[in-house]
Formats: sequence, structure tokens, C-alpha cells
Amino acid sequence: MSMKLNMDGLELPKTEKVKKLSQIMDLIKSSGNLLGVLFAYRDGGLIAENFKERIDFNNFTSMCASVLESAIGLSRTMGDRKAGKIIAELESQTIVITECDEKTFLVFNINKESNFNVILEKLEDDYIRKIIFLY
Repeated sequence: MSMKLNMDGLELPKTEKVKKLSQIMDLIKSSGNLLGVLFAYRDGGLIAENFKERIDFNNFTSMCASVLESAIGLSRTMGDRKAGKIIAELESQTIVITECDEKTFLVFNINKESNFNVILEKLEDDYIRKIIFLY
């Protein structure tokens, strides 16, 4: 079992991980004026969510994990290219799913008032790196 360490080489307590993850997700949501952001395991297990709307997160997370796995399979079929962002445009909102690492993914719930480009600019180099460091 691998331990996640802070910069001093000490493992962060679970409560500290949850607090830091919550802060990062709050920053993502507010910076982009998003409707929500969700962090989950690729097997469909919810790690954390910060959504404006209350939904069945277990069902939603499982569906997003399935869509991500299908997109990864599709990318391999198309020549082993890495799957980028999976986008589902709904009537009044858009769901964006992106893989973080081999175990986790992020989901963003955006609408026309959201400024998702602000999030995209910092996504891999900043937000994903910080979140993976915690989990």
C-alpha cells in the first residue's frame, strides 16, 4: 500500500486530506463559476463532491466512471491515444469528465455562465497535480 506524503515526507491525516481536497474543489468551483465539481475513483466510488444541485451521487458517479472507461476503450481502439475530456452537452448544462490518473477522475458541471477556460488553463499542472498528491 503506498502512502501519500506531504512535502516534509510525512503522511497527511485523513481529516487533513479531506480539508485540503475540499479547499481545492471550492477553488475550482468558484474560479470557474461552475455548478459543481466531483472527484471519484474510476471504479465509481465517490471521493468528494461540491455540487449546487442535490442528485443521486452514487448513481451519477458510477455512470461517469462507465462513460470514462468507454472513452478510454474507444481511444485505444482508435490507436491507443489517451482519452482527453469527455463532454456531454445537456439542455441547460454540460458535464465534462477528465481522467486524473489510473485510479481517479474529475467531473465538472458547467453552464453558459461558467468560465471553464479558466479551469482548463490550470487543470493538469495545478489542480490535478494537487488532488492526486492527496489521494
